[in-house]
Amino acid sequence: MDYKIKDFFKEISVISKIEGLRFQDISIDDIPGSANITKQNKEFQISFKGIFKYPADGKLDINLSGEKYRVSSGTLKQTRFWSEIFDNVKGELTFDIKSMKRGDLKRNTSFRMFFFDTSKRKNLFHFKLESPKYDEIIPWAFDCVRITLDEKRYDIIQHQTTDQSYIIIENLDQVSYRDFQRDSYAIQKGIGYLVGYMPGGEHYIFSGLNFEYYRLARESLKSIYYPVTRNPYSFEFSNDYKNTADSYKEILMVIPSTVISKFVQQIRDNEEFSVAIIFLMEVLHLKSVVSMPGAFSVVLESLADIITNPSKIKTNLITDKNLATEIIEELHTVIDKYSTTLDDESVLKLKRRLSALNSPITPRRLTNAMKLREPFDQLGIILSSADEAAIEYRNYLLHGNILMNTDKPRNSEEIDIHMMYISGKLYTLLSKLLLKNCGFQGYVINHAKFFDSKEDPKEIYFFEKV
Repeated sequence: MDYKIKDFFKEISVISKIEGLRFQDISIDDIPGSANITKQNKEFQISFKGIFKYPADGKLDINLSGEKYRVSSGTLKQTRFWSEIFDNVKGELTFDIKSMKRGDLKRNTSFRMFFFDTSKRKNLFHFKLESPKYDEIIPWAFDCVRITLDEKRYDIIQHQTTDQSYIIIENLDQVSYRDFQRDSYAIQKGIGYLVGYMPGGEHYIFSGLNFEYYRLARESLKSIYYPVTRNPYSFEFSNDYKNTADSYKEILMVIPSTVISKFVQQIRDNEEFSVAIIFLMEVLHLKSVVSMPGAFSVVLESLADIITNPSKIKTNLITDKNLATEIIEELHTVIDKYSTTLDDESVLKLKRRLSALNSPITPRRLTNAMKLREPFDQLGIILSSADEAAIEYRNYLLHGNILMNTDKPRNSEEIDIHMMYISGKLYTLLSKLLLKNCGFQGYVINHAKFFDSKEDPKEIYFFEKV
C-alpha cells in the first residue's frame, strides 16, 4: 500500500523565513523613515529611525520583500505620558512584536497550528495514545493522534525535520477560525496532560500560505509524570522486581482516541475543569517537592465538585428499615459488651450516635472527607487504605503542616521521599478520576510505588487497574 504522507514543507519554509529574519529592511505604510525587522530566538523586533506616528489600533502594515504583513505590539500605542511636542521629532525606536500576520484567516475553514517542540522527546505519543489507522484518504503521519470535538476531527502530529521538531494541530473537517483557536487550546492542555508535555509560547497558524504568528504568555510545560503507558519497560526496575515488566506486557494499553476526545471535550466545554488541568500542569512543570502535595489536594477537591453528580449521591445507606434496625440493635449489644471498659458518659454518647447511623445524607451537607471520596464511589474506583491515607493528608496541609510531619521523626531526605510518595499517590488518584470519568478501562501508572518505603511498603503494584 502506498501511503499519502502529510506534507508540511510549505508552512515550514515560511516559518524558516520568518525565523531567519536578521535586520531585514522593511517599509511601513504611511510612516516614512528607515526601518528593519529582526527575529532571533524569542526576540522579535522592529527598529525605526525617523518621525514615528503611533497607530491608534497598535498595529502596523509593513512591506517585507514585496509582501504585505500586519504586525502588532503592546508598545505601539502612545502612553498617557506622551506629549504633542514629540510628534514631529526624529528618533530611534524599537518595538517588540507580539503578532504578525499575512492575509485574513477569519475567512477560511482549514488550518494548521505549528508549535516549536521543546520536549526533547522522540515519539511523544507512542505507547501512550492511540494512533489512527491509515484509511487511504487522509494523509498519514508517523507520530499522530486523531480526536473528535463536536463531530469535527483533528490530527495532532509530532513532526521532525533535520534541525527542528514541531507539534502540529490540524483540523480535518471545516471549522471557523474562532472555533479552531478554542479547540486547539483545549487540545494543547488535554494532550499535554496525557503525554506529560504541553506546547506553548510562540506558534504559527496557517491556512494555505496565509498565516498568523503569535506569542503566548504561557511557555511550554513539561511534566515529571504522565498517567498511562503501554510499555512496561519504560521504567527501570530493581533486581527484586526484574520479572515485573514481563508480567504487565500483555495487559497494558494506550488511551483510546474516544477517551482522549472526551477528555479534551470536557476541557473545552468546562472552564473550571480547564483551569484545574492547567494548574496541575503548571505545578508538575515546577517539579516542586513541597508544592505538589498541596496543589494536587486542591485539584482533587476541584475535580470532586466537577465530577460528582448530586443526583447519584446515595442518601440512604441502608434502604431496608428492618435491616437498619437490626444492625443498630446489634451495635448496641456490642457497646454493652465493652461497657465495663468505658465510662458511662462515653457509652451514652456512642449509643446516641447509633441512632443517627442511617439518617439520610444531604448532598449539600457532605463532610469534606465524604465529598473527596464521592466521585471515586460514583465511578466505581475502589480506594485502598494507602489511597485513603493520601487523601487524608489534605488535613495536614490545611493546618499548616506543609512537610506532613507525624510523630515519627524524619530527616530531610526521608521527608522529601515521603512527600514524593504522597505526590505520586495523589497524582495516580487524579489520573484514575480523570480517565475513568472519560470511559477509560485500563491500567494507570502507580507513581507512588517508585517512592514507596522499602522498610514499610504500602504499595503492591506498579500499575493499577481503573
